[in-house]
Amino acid sequence: MNTKNNQRTRLTKMLFRNAMAELLEAKKSIEKITIKELCETAELNRSTFYVYYNEPKDLLKEIEDDITASTIRHLQKEFADDYADPKKIILSFLHYIRNNDKQIRTFLVNDLDPEFRNTYFSESLRFIRDINISFPDSIATYVYAYILNGSAGIIVQWIRSDYSADENDVADLLLSLNSNAILNLNI
Repeated sequence: MNTKNNQRTRLTKMLFRNAMAELLEAKKSIEKITIKELCETAELNRSTFYVYYNEPKDLLKEIEDDITASTIRHLQKEFADDYADPKKIILSFLHYIRNNDKQIRTFLVNDLDPEFRNTYFSESLRFIRDINISFPDSIATYVYAYILNGSAGIIVQWIRSDYSADENDVADLLLSLNSNAILNLNI
């Protein structure tokens, strides 16, 4: 019976997630999505929604957390803590984004939650923090923020342009810009 309940829970949550994605794709903001709309779109009743969530933002947060965790699992599986080649990691990350375009575009690029974008890129590209660069600890946070936000901006623009640039070119651009920024740091 526990398995049946787990399957039912997964199915129910999947229906709510799909409903949320459908409403967000229709360019509705999270603030305008009602529980009633979610339930109608998912074809589930309101009391079922309240079994799992208090409000639509709870569902959105769960989806965002799953997107981040899924990306990290992909990168960990690919590299198993071997961050020797940053270009391979970036290429794998770019491939993952492209292969999960609909979900990434809906929840990451469409500016639903700017904090999510920061968290997603910070967690997904956390290997940047492991790069051994010599600069004072007092500015390390700023340097990493610069690299992270610049990289995120390029990747988001690449997605918005419908991947008009080749993944290798984007990876080379990211590596070149970030390397040059660090090398030219006058401290």
